[in-house]
Amino acid sequence: MSFIPVIAAAVAESGASIAAAGTAATGVAAAAGTGTVLGAAATIGGAASIAGSSARYYTLRHQDKNSDLIGEDDRPILVDEPLMNSLQGELYVFTHKAIWGCWILLPTGLHAARDVVNTVVELPPTEHWAFVARAECTAVSPPRVAYFIAQFGNGDFIQPLEELGANDAPFRALLQEQRKDHAALCIVQGPSNPDVWIHAPNLTPKRYVYRNMQLVSPGFRGDEWVPMRRPMRLRELNDHIYQTRCTGRKYHALENSCQHFSVGIFNNL
Repeated sequence: MSFIPVIAAAVAESGASIAAAGTAATGVAAAAGTGTVLGAAATIGGAASIAGSSARYYTLRHQDKNSDLIGEDDRPILVDEPLMNSLQGELYVFTHKAIWGCWILLPTGLHAARDVVNTVVELPPTEHWAFVARAECTAVSPPRVAYFIAQFGNGDFIQPLEELGANDAPFRALLQEQRKDHAALCIVQGPSNPDVWIHAPNLTPKRYVYRNMQLVSPGFRGDEWVPMRRPMRLRELNDHIYQTRCTGRKYHALENSCQHFSVGIFNNL
């Protein structure tokens, strides 16, 4: 199937020039062998794979650890200016949000021991949380799905939105197209314990996205997501990762953690 007619029409409908639509169509034709909207990103918007990025902040460090599970051909795309300025930055519309959780790497049995001790004194969390948003590109048939993954960790510093561009390796989110299992693997701390569950919305019993090395929650299930207050395109959604209480403050396991970050974005949207 060719994406050229539908994408060109979508660009024209969004107010872009006919010339831009022609450029986009050319880019899609050049990338048609990939069969994905993001596959055309490098041609359309100059977006580069994170494999060529020098940024080594938390999100990428842990994503790199799981490259053997995700595979080199389906690594997520860095949400940067070229991507947001490209065609899929306009075509993907994010409508639903969630918080996904996974275990921080600790010795066997320490998670359970921590829960007992924590009834007496507060200890650092043993769960890592990440904010996830879901989008569909309905300009193609069948629609393409994308997952926006934002997470905060030790060593990160989130600069204010107005200061972006002043840092050689700014804090960034990731975009994973189509593969929900690969989106889950973007947040796990290592291939030895890749289970990922849904923290918000709160489901009982605990609902897993990825468990025992396989996707256990395929497709879209409405009770696993919360509708965002309004739909957002990629750039507007991405701006929110710089607008939580974590911005401008160093990571702290108790006072300024991945959990504060993900809950902040979730509540704001």
